[in-house]
Amino acid sequence: MPGVPLPCRCRVYQRRTVDSLSSEVSFLFATNDRSISGRGILMFHKPDQIRVILLSPFGSVLQEVYVDGEQVTIIDAGNGVAFRGNYLDLPDKGEFRSWRHINWLINMEPFDSSRRTEVIERTNRFGHSEKATFENGLLISKTIASGGTARYGKYTAINGAPLPQEITYETAAEEKITIYLENPEINIPFKEDAFTPDLSKLRVYPLSVLK
Repeated sequence: MPGVPLPCRCRVYQRRTVDSLSSEVSFLFATNDRSISGRGILMFHKPDQIRVILLSPFGSVLQEVYVDGEQVTIIDAGNGVAFRGNYLDLPDKGEFRSWRHINWLINMEPFDSSRRTEVIERTNRFGHSEKATFENGLLISKTIASGGTARYGKYTAINGAPLPQEITYETAAEEKITIYLENPEINIPFKEDAFTPDLSKLRVYPLSVLK
């Protein structure tokens, strides 16, 4: 199975929690009839702060997404606008829908050598029922009752902690978003305002208008 680590590789991993993550990323959003790709920067700080900067091919900022708990802010600086609200206000389908689950995707648990190959049913930290699949102490996939499945592959050791280089989320509506991590760093300090959007010069609209 692609992306499943070999048993012998587990010896290089340590049970370290990823409390923060900073990485260059590439994205691919695909449906049955179209696909959108892009590059950017992903920043994550436990338990629930995320910032994603989407870049143009020339390196300018196209869009910024901030997640702080249940609040999501999407900034389109080029047009001087921002959209802000609860993550449940995001559209039911399309590329914006994927931001509903970004915290669930990025929140991963530490390597546990006592786990072998098993599938467990549990209630996750967001209060949703899910099935999680582990192999050789590593989380390989998890599925929520609504039909979405996250898959984690191409694990590598970053300062001893295992980190997947490829994260894929597939929805029941046959939408798929894939995140590729490039040059990731873990457990690094961020500036105090790293996850606070500057809305002072923007027109701010409810997130629900994106529907």
